[in-house]
Amino acid sequence: MEKTMKLLGRVFTFLLLAVTFAACSSDDDSTDGDGNIKPDVNVNDPVGTVSLSMMKGHDLNEGATYIGNSSIHIGNDYNFNGGYFISLGTVKGLGNVSYIPTTGWADMVSVRSGNGYVAYSYGTFYRIYVEKEIVGTTGGIIGYDVKYQAPFKGKDLELELPATSVSFDKKGGTENIVFNNKEFVVFTAKSSEDWCQIIPTSTYNYSFLANGIQIIAQPSNVAATTEATITLTTAYGKKKEIKVTRGGVDPYLTLNETSVTLDAKECERQVGLNTNIQKEDLTISNTASSWCKAEFVDQTRAIHASAARIKFVGNKPAKTVKAANAAGSASYYALVLKANSNDKDTERKGTITLKSKDGKKSVTLNVIQNKAYLYVGNEGYNEVSFDNEERNAVIGNVYTNLEYEDLQVSCNETWCKPELQKDHWGNITLNTNISKNTTEKTRKAKIVISNKTKTLSFTLTVSQRGIKFIPSQTKVGFDKNYSNKTITIDTNIDWEASSNQSWCTISKNGNNLTIRATPYSGSAANRKATISFKGLSTKIEVDQSKYAVGDEYNENGVKGKVVCMIDTIRYVGKDVREVVWSKEEVLTGANDKYDGRLNMSIIKKISGWKDLYPAFALCDALNTGNVTGWYLPATNELSYIYKGGGKSFSDNYWWSSTEYTENRAYGFNYSKSYDLSKEKVYKVIAVHRF
Repeated sequence: MEKTMKLLGRVFTFLLLAVTFAACSSDDDSTDGDGNIKPDVNVNDPVGTVSLSMMKGHDLNEGATYIGNSSIHIGNDYNFNGGYFISLGTVKGLGNVSYIPTTGWADMVSVRSGNGYVAYSYGTFYRIYVEKEIVGTTGGIIGYDVKYQAPFKGKDLELELPATSVSFDKKGGTENIVFNNKEFVVFTAKSSEDWCQIIPTSTYNYSFLANGIQIIAQPSNVAATTEATITLTTAYGKKKEIKVTRGGVDPYLTLNETSVTLDAKECERQVGLNTNIQKEDLTISNTASSWCKAEFVDQTRAIHASAARIKFVGNKPAKTVKAANAAGSASYYALVLKANSNDKDTERKGTITLKSKDGKKSVTLNVIQNKAYLYVGNEGYNEVSFDNEERNAVIGNVYTNLEYEDLQVSCNETWCKPELQKDHWGNITLNTNISKNTTEKTRKAKIVISNKTKTLSFTLTVSQRGIKFIPSQTKVGFDKNYSNKTITIDTNIDWEASSNQSWCTISKNGNNLTIRATPYSGSAANRKATISFKGLSTKIEVDQSKYAVGDEYNENGVKGKVVCMIDTIRYVGKDVREVVWSKEEVLTGANDKYDGRLNMSIIKKISGWKDLYPAFALCDALNTGNVTGWYLPATNELSYIYKGGGKSFSDNYWWSSTEYTENRAYGFNYSKSYDLSKEKVYKVIAVHRF
C-alpha cells in the first residue's frame, strides 16, 4: 500500500509541476475585467520566448520540427499534433496568450498565422504564437514561423480552498477537495507525512486540468492523534496549507492557528478545527463578541457535494477508481469568524475559547483586527502644488482599508473641487477640479477625506501658485535731475501699467518697463509716484529726491554733502580727520561688507571702544544732540559712493568699517578695496543714509 501511495504522489508531481517564471507586464488598459490580456493590444514577449521555424511532417523521420522536449509538431494536415491544444484565435503576439482555458481542448488543432494557442504535452503547458507561413522554393506551405514559451504558468492566482482542515477518525479513509477557483491554476502538492497521500483530481474533461486533490489517510496504529500538513503551491510560489488530523483512541481538539489577524474591513475568516468531539459537546466563549462573532460550523456535507463533480483522479477516470467515492470519510469542521469593520486607528483584540463540556479539552484563539488607515500617495504625503492654470488633476491614489462607499471628501475653498473615483479593479483615486488663479498670490485649500462617521480622516493641502509677475525691483529712486530707469518684469501674461503722477511717465517694450522723471525744483520734500498694473496688486513705488550728488544737505540736524544717489541708495558724507583703524590686534567680528551700521554696533559693544577704535569714534562723534545715524561705511558702501560720483578716492586710502583679519581691515582707493594694516593712519569719511 505504501509503495502505491508514493507512486501516486510521483504521478501527481509529474502531472502538475510547472517550473520557470514567465513575467509579463501590462498596463491597466491592456487587460479585460477578468485580468486577461486583451488580444488586440500590443504586449511585449514574455521572458524565455523562443523563436522557431517549424517544418511540417508526420514525425521526426519526415523532417517535422518538435517544440522543445515535447512531441508537439505540425503534421502534414497542417494541424498541431503530439499533445492537447486550444486556440485562442487572433492575437497581437505571444504576450497576449495570458491564461489556460478549461474548455475547448482537442488532441489536434488547425495552425493559422496570427493565432495564439495553449498546448499541453508530457506534464508541461506551452503558449504558442504562429507568426507566418514558410513557403517552399517551388511554392506551397512547408511550415510556420512560431514563438513559444514554456513552462507556461497561466495566471497568477491564489488557490481558493473550501476548507483548510480535514479530520479522519482512527480508521483513516479517503476524501476529495475541489478548489473554489473559477479559473485554472497550475499547482503542486506535497504532504508532510507518509501516512497521508495525495492524488490530483479534475472536474474538467481532461485529467491534466487538475483543480482539486484526493487525500488518502492510512489507518492509524497508535493511540494518540496524528497530524499532517498538505502544502499546495502555485506555479508562482503562492502557498496554501491543509491540516489533516487522524484520530487515535483519545479525544482531541485543536485549531490550525493559535492567532489570526483580520483586516479592518468587514470580513469573514475560517480557522480549521480538528476534533472527534461532537458539536453538541463543545462550548464557545468570546471576549470579542461586540465586534467579532464566532461559531462552530460543520462543512462536511457541502464539501462532499463539490467532490461529486470529479471526473479524473490522477490520470484515470473517476468512475474506474474505487477510492474516489465522493462522499468521503473525513469530517470538516471550522471556527467561522465574522468581524464588523474597524473604522478607528487603533487595533482591536479578543480571545475565543472552545471547550469540551467535561472541561478536559480546550483551545484558545487570539483575534486581532487591524486598525483602519487612510492616506493619499506615500504615507505622510500631505501637500501638493499646482501652477495657476485651470485643470482637472489626479492628485494620487487613496490607500485605505475602509470601504469606498464609506468614504467622503470635502474642501474648504470653492476654487478646488475634489472627488473620489473607483475603477473596476478597485483602485481609488483622489481627483480635483481647480479653477484658474488670476492673482499673483499663492492660495491654499484643505481637502479632507474621511469616513462618514468621521472617526478617521486624512487632510491634504493643495497650493496653487498665482500668475507669474515679478518686477526686477518694486522701489525706484531718482535724484532731482531728469532721470530714467528700465526694469524687467518676469511674467507669462500680457500687462498694462499706469502712473498716478504726471512728472513720472512710463513706456513699455515687451516685458521691459522704462520709468522717466522730469527735473524737480521743489524744496519742501521728496515727491512720490505709484506705478500700478491693471488687474494686479503689484505696484512700483517711485521716489524722486530734491537733492543731487554734490548738493549740501541740511535736514533735522544732519549736515553734509550728498555723496551718493544710486536709485534708492542715498548717502550724506562728511570728511573727518585721518586716524588709525584700531589700537589693538584682535578679531572683532565687524566683517559685514554691505552695512557699516552692523559693524559699528559690534565695535560699540567693546569696553573702551572709543580709545581702541579711533576711526569709529570719529564718525560716532557726529551723533550729538538729537542727531543719530552717522557711521563708518562698509567697504561696499565706499564702492557705491565711488560709483555715485560724489567722492574722489584717488588721492589717498580711506578706511572702511569692514575687518579683514585681527590686524588688517579694508581700505578703499580709486575703485578698489585693499586690506591694510589697522595701525596705519588713513582718511575717514562718515556717512548718514537719507
